[in-house]
Amino acid sequence: MLAILVVTIVLCCLYLASRKPRGFPPGPARLPLLGYLPFMEPKHPHKQLWRLSSTYGPVVGLFFGNQPTVIVNGWHAVKEALLNDDLNGRPENPFIKLRDGGEYTGVMFTQHDLWKEQRRFTLHHLRNLGVGKRSHQTIIHEEAQDLISEIQEADHSVNLKEMLGVSSINILWAVMGGSRFPPHHPVLLKLVQDLTFMFRAGEATGGVVSVFPALRHLLPKSSTFHVVMDVMFSVRDFIKRSVQEHRETLDPHSPRDFMDIYINEINNTCHNSHNTFTEKQLAGLCMDLFTAGSDSNSTTLCFAVLLATLHPEALAALHHELDRVVGHACLPGLDHRAKLVYVEATLMEVHRMRAVTPICVPHCALRDTTLQGRRIPEGTTVLCNLYSVHMDQDYWGDPDTFRPERFVNPDGSLRRDERLISFGKGRRMCLGKPLARMTTFLLFSALMQRFTFSLDPEVPVPDTEGKLGFVLLPPEFKVFARSRF
Repeated sequence: MLAILVVTIVLCCLYLASRKPRGFPPGPARLPLLGYLPFMEPKHPHKQLWRLSSTYGPVVGLFFGNQPTVIVNGWHAVKEALLNDDLNGRPENPFIKLRDGGEYTGVMFTQHDLWKEQRRFTLHHLRNLGVGKRSHQTIIHEEAQDLISEIQEADHSVNLKEMLGVSSINILWAVMGGSRFPPHHPVLLKLVQDLTFMFRAGEATGGVVSVFPALRHLLPKSSTFHVVMDVMFSVRDFIKRSVQEHRETLDPHSPRDFMDIYINEINNTCHNSHNTFTEKQLAGLCMDLFTAGSDSNSTTLCFAVLLATLHPEALAALHHELDRVVGHACLPGLDHRAKLVYVEATLMEVHRMRAVTPICVPHCALRDTTLQGRRIPEGTTVLCNLYSVHMDQDYWGDPDTFRPERFVNPDGSLRRDERLISFGKGRRMCLGKPLARMTTFLLFSALMQRFTFSLDPEVPVPDTEGKLGFVLLPPEFKVFARSRF
């Protein structure tokens, strides 16, 4: 009888652990404890999660461990989800919680009033600092000149990822910290290497530790989780030192950069009982901007150079347009942007095919809501699959073909498409979009103006699909760069 009772209890527990909430969107079966985790593909989960829509529809309900999760595929469902304020929360994230000492800071992983206030403040003052405007062009041109010089000095094929990482970090740091590192500064190179490793090692869907945080205590120090956390702590300490240096050298009447502006706000609001402006929040905010912006810009540029190099007709069209519009006397600038239609179209095509975040940063249902008529319970994690929008054959026709001309109108003007949402959509759209678009445009057009690229024949032809870590990362490849003038 005791054995029967034990078996009955175990079976009941397994049954309860495999049930889904009433009205939950249809999806694959839920394994007890693990949910859908054992079936996840490590390299291209965005493709796998899209395939589920052919069986279950655009809104797929499944479980990662015990966490109810909804996968959103297709333009109409993704657009509805991103514009639904009830889905603008953030789920628990053990990486960020540990990084921030047990609480959430910054803007990327916070929610409610803290997120709204900090996002509004950050957007306002980044605009005042010239981010996305002509006043910021000089900084990017200085980086472009250094990058061009370094490539010209190489007498062999080059790996652009580290070079572009250096440029991206320096451009960001000029806004946040008010200065630029020398090109081969050891601190700068370590930051680039560490951040590249962190984004390559992570998982866009969170991974096992996000579902079972307690497992981190059982993992060896050599595990991916601990290595990622070591990088986060290293970047956090670097930013904390910079905040302290800014506080010690601050002139309240002449702020030099974003850190100075934020420290002034801390000093001005320190007596407010509802104050959210603290040094800890500043560090978290800078980490969000720094870690997300640095790698996403260099990744987009790497994919852009790789795809253009693999398509000689696109490379020739880029060279022709830059020679006609800009010439050789100066670097391409924002004044040329309206006429550099093919350059812009090429970058748009790169964003479509190889969006840095094919799966959006996870959202969370703040309250019970509906999506495409399906019930989404409060606390559900929501993953919007941008890849399913950008690679929809019914809409794009030939989505696997690299064809910048799809973004050029018959009259030669740039064709914008609302389905190109590589930076997200709605109130959670990436706040670094203006700087990212400006940076990639100026650096890419400068590289295309000055060089003809060709792949190193000694290195196997790279797989242009990339691999999804925390973001989609380009394959390892090397190019020869021949100066055009």
